[in-house]
Amino acid sequence: MVEKTRIERLRGLMADNSLDALLVTDISNVFYLTGFTGSAAVVAVTKSNVYLLTDPRYTTQALEQCPSSNIVEYAAKPTTVAVSELLNDLPVNRVGYEADQVSVSYYRTVRRHTKPSISMRATRGLVESLRRVKDADEIEIIQKACEIADATFASLIQNISIGMTEKEVALQVDTTLRRLGADKEAFDTIAASGPRAASPHASPTEAVLGPNMLLKLDFGARYGNYNSDITRTVCLGAPDEKQREIYNIVLEAQIRAIEAIGPGKPGWEIDAVARDYIASKGYGDNFRHGLGHSIGILVHDGQALSQTSNIILEPGMVVTVEPGIYVEGWGGVRIEDDVLVTDSGRSILTRADKQLIDIS
Repeated sequence: MVEKTRIERLRGLMADNSLDALLVTDISNVFYLTGFTGSAAVVAVTKSNVYLLTDPRYTTQALEQCPSSNIVEYAAKPTTVAVSELLNDLPVNRVGYEADQVSVSYYRTVRRHTKPSISMRATRGLVESLRRVKDADEIEIIQKACEIADATFASLIQNISIGMTEKEVALQVDTTLRRLGADKEAFDTIAASGPRAASPHASPTEAVLGPNMLLKLDFGARYGNYNSDITRTVCLGAPDEKQREIYNIVLEAQIRAIEAIGPGKPGWEIDAVARDYIASKGYGDNFRHGLGHSIGILVHDGQALSQTSNIILEPGMVVTVEPGIYVEGWGGVRIEDDVLVTDSGRSILTRADKQLIDIS
């Protein structure tokens, strides 16, 4: 089973950190290690067992989804107490916990109810480092999520028209995603038109689509607990000279960055390819975010491509490549694709049309 392989890889990291057990409280990490899709659970991984603690709402679900885990049901007590009681019953001395996910109050309560002989050690990014490289099953699911996003865009451009509001466009995106097989939207859909497209993450409003406006669409499909993330910018009518100029700069920057992706490359180097090209065309100050992020169980599933990223790309990583130019009072252009790092280079997973489309 996939989960067993992941657990064995995690145990290798635990040994490197001299841990007898690791408490996993991040629910995305819980899913990655066990397959549990509920919203309330804690996992304790030891050298020989996996324990999943959950309350009675999810016991049946956990038994069905996690056959390789020992299911521990708790009721009428805080989760922290249940965790402490489990640790006290295990032959462990050094227990790691996910420091970026555990509050001070949570830690103190567990510490107060746990035997003095057990030392609690902060860890960071152990499971996340495993999640960064996707296995074949994950890649297949992400590819399906990308296909749903592509099909949604193809449908959308046949149905957008001048006079619609941004909210109406976003609703059409969301309903089309689900109609085409998505479990739900990967995140809140962005539909930003005209000058509002200058905001990278503008929320849809009642603003009406007008003639000769650019419309920036950023959306994704969640499918099988994994996500896709795509951005396309279209024009409502024939684009003018400046719209076409900026669009072509962003498109060329994205193409160059994607072609530079390959195993062994640091994230900052790929970011620089796009950023330097945009700067050479006079718009360096108008590219105001990182080039891309890892994508998987979460939409923003960790760092990948940015000016400060030292992550070395490996086969199996899936990253977004999304350069943009944003001009206050005018609008913005972003083009985004999901890209798989392969043994020999890269494979583009999202394939929706990237030419500047005229929606008349």
